[in-house]
Amino acid sequence: MWSSDLLRRGVLLLAAASFLAACQVRPVYAPAGSVVAGDNPAMVTELASIAIKGQTERVAQALINELIFQLRGGGALVEPKYRLDLILTTRVSDLAIRAREDIPVAKLVSLTATYTLTEVATGRVVTSDNVYTTSSFDVSSQRYANVRAQRDAEDRAARAAAADIRLRLASALIGKG
Repeated sequence: MWSSDLLRRGVLLLAAASFLAACQVRPVYAPAGSVVAGDNPAMVTELASIAIKGQTERVAQALINELIFQLRGGGALVEPKYRLDLILTTRVSDLAIRAREDIPVAKLVSLTATYTLTEVATGRVVTSDNVYTTSSFDVSSQRYANVRAQRDAEDRAARAAAADIRLRLASALIGKG
């Protein structure tokens, strides 16, 4: 009885080990032939060579900061091959209104980013598109809490837009090459 239990455990352990050895975890959008997404040095260099035109509005600057991090991973700008121009519009609208009081209880931040990626050397437009993201927040009776909640919602929308723009830029640059 003891040996059959030990044999059964051994077989199960061997089966589990062989099953795990056959598994491969790889990002969905990783370039073909690479183990992880960051292993393609040409694409990393291409994305790092995108210069982003500065903005003065807070939400636009949050989007630019997130894009810089996602494109360069915190590294310095290499010799710019491309220029990314952004036009950003944000709108805050009432999402839910308390019945019979006409007081909003939730709001929606809508962020639309229009971007154009241009080759610096030739002036040719590589890609141009719009990205639309939303993020909601609850409204309370405290003014500062509402200001902070709206700012957090704007930052969440900017992060989502930056991730979408990065994916689209990478796709356009892969298709270009």
